[in-house]
This record gives sequence, C-alpha cells and structure tokens, in this order.
Amino acid sequence: MATGGRGALSLLQNYGSESEGDSGYTSEDEKKRKTESSSPHERKKKKRRAEEDEEMAVDHPSSSSSSPSASSPCPPPPPPPPSSSALETMMMESHNLSLSQNHHLSMDATSHIPPATRTIPLPRELLQGGEEHIDDPSQHQGRIRSIAHERGNWASIVYVPLHLGVFAASFASFIASLVAACQDYNLILTPSSDLHISLTRTLILRLHWIQPLTEDLRAKLSKFSRFSLWLHGLSVYVNEERTRTFLGIRVCHGRNELDDIVSDIDSCIAEYRLPRFYKDGSYHVSVAWCTGDVSESLRRLLPQLENICSQYFSVESEMRTFNVDSLLFRTGNRIHTIHLKADH
Repeated sequence: MATGGRGALSLLQNYGSESEGDSGYTSEDEKKRKTESSSPHERKKKKRRAEEDEEMAVDHPSSSSSSPSASSPCPPPPPPPPSSSALETMMMESHNLSLSQNHHLSMDATSHIPPATRTIPLPRELLQGGEEHIDDPSQHQGRIRSIAHERGNWASIVYVPLHLGVFAASFASFIASLVAACQDYNLILTPSSDLHISLTRTLILRLHWIQPLTEDLRAKLSKFSRFSLWLHGLSVYVNEERTRTFLGIRVCHGRNELDDIVSDIDSCIAEYRLPRFYKDGSYHVSVAWCTGDVSESLRRLLPQLENICSQYFSVESEMRTFNVDSLLFRTGNRIHTIHLKADH
C-alpha cells in the first residue's frame, strides 16, 4: 500500500505538471483540450514567460555558430559626453598636434632646398648701384663743382673766419658799391656771404680720415698765439679750373703768422697725401665773385674799385683790423673749432 500510495501521488503530480512531457494523455485532442481549458491567468503567465525567454535570448546569445547573431558581438554602449574642461583639453591637444605636423612638414620641405637658395636675399637697395649724382648749377647760383661728387668723399678746408660784428651793415653797403660799379661795365658779381681767409686748398677726405686729422690739426695749431690781421688793397683771383673769378681784399699785416700756421697744416695733410697750399699764395678775403674767367675785364676796373675801397676804409678805419683767436676746420657740413692760445 505504501508503494501504491507513492505511485498515486506521483501520478497526481505529473497530472498537475506544466511540462510538455508525457502527461498520461496520448491523443492530440486531449492535449488541445488541456491547453484550451487552462485559465486566462495561466495563459497570460505563459505568454509573459515566453517573451522574457525571447528577451533573454537576445541579451545573452548562444555561443553556437549556427545562429548569425552569435558570430558578431554586440557593440559597446556609447561613452558619456566629455565635460567642458575635458573638451578644451582635447581641442588644445588637437591644435598642438596640427602645429607640430605643419612644422615637421615645413622642415621636411626646406630640408630638400640647397643651402644657396635658403640664403636671405640682400635688399634691393644694396643690389642696385647708387644713383648717379648730377649737379645742377642753377641751384647753386651758376657755380660748377670743381671736384666731382663721390659718395664717401668730404670736401674740407681750414680757414680764418672774419667776424664783422657791429660793422656788418656798413661792410655790406661797401660791397654793394663795388658790385654796382662792376655792373655798369656789364660785369655781374655776387656778394660773398661767408667772409674768410683760406689756409688750405679744397681737400677731399675719406670719412675715416676726419677724426685723426682733426686731432692732429688741433694738437699742432692750438699752440699758436692769437694775433691780428690788417687788410688793404684789392686783387683779382681765378680758381684753378678757371670756372670762377673773385674780387678780394689782400692781407697786409699778419702774413708771417699765417705762413707759420700753413706750414704746420701742410705737415699734417702730407701724411694723407693731400695737396699743400699754394706756394706763392696770396692771403685774401673774397668779397664778390662771378662765374667764368673774367679776370682781364675785372682787372681793368681795379683803379676805380680801389677808390671806392679807400673811401670806405677812411671812414671805417676799424674795419681794416681783425683779431684772430680761432681757426675753423670745415669738412662737409661739420665745423671743428681750433682755439688759439691766449697771451698772458
């Protein structure tokens, strides 16, 4: 009985089982009847279980190679969007990488260029020759340059300046009388604007000579004492190129002092192979000039011009004498003053 009871109990359990195994029914009709006789709740439960099984089959695919989905793994979920600070860091890294790549590209491009073509070219101003200087006499009162202009050459001269002071107006009137007298004979003269006594020819210096020559001249000439000049008489002078004619007043007193000064100047410029002063030069002050060589015509007027000169100096007797306390060395547009020694 015990055995039979256990068998009956087993039969009842199998009868209530939802297994699709053998439940004791053999005909298809009985199986259909069993399915149809199940409650709606059970049918819903079965349906929900079947849907869960399908979802699980999708989420956890089988490792079998028979299914197409089993050979390709599911793509990973997308990463979360970067924060603003992370985004800025990524952009900076991308920019630096781009600059580095461009730098390497430019280096690679120039590495194949021969060294000669990578040399920085000279400015066009240096490659082209300097423009030729052309003198225009109309801009210089008709004067013609006696020495050709050349870049790097400095026209220079040593001279004694004459300061008129309070007699400037009366002396200008005196020069105007001389010019007017010449104009009556069709000789057009121009009054000199810079009154001086030349102690050298026009010297052409290189730039690097100026400073040492200035020091030499100052060392030699500053030992001379101050002295006085006395002017008297008119003379006519023509430059070496015979392109200009001058009317000048000669130096009478003070020529010995000027000779000593010129001798020391000549010794200084001889080291630079520059021309010495005129051997038989006449110290004078040019008061008027004209272009060309009109020396013969002007000399014929000297007696008349001498009368005008004597009349002026008879009135302005103090204008005959000039005190010399300094010499000037002009080179280009620079003027160097050399002071003479004062007597104690």
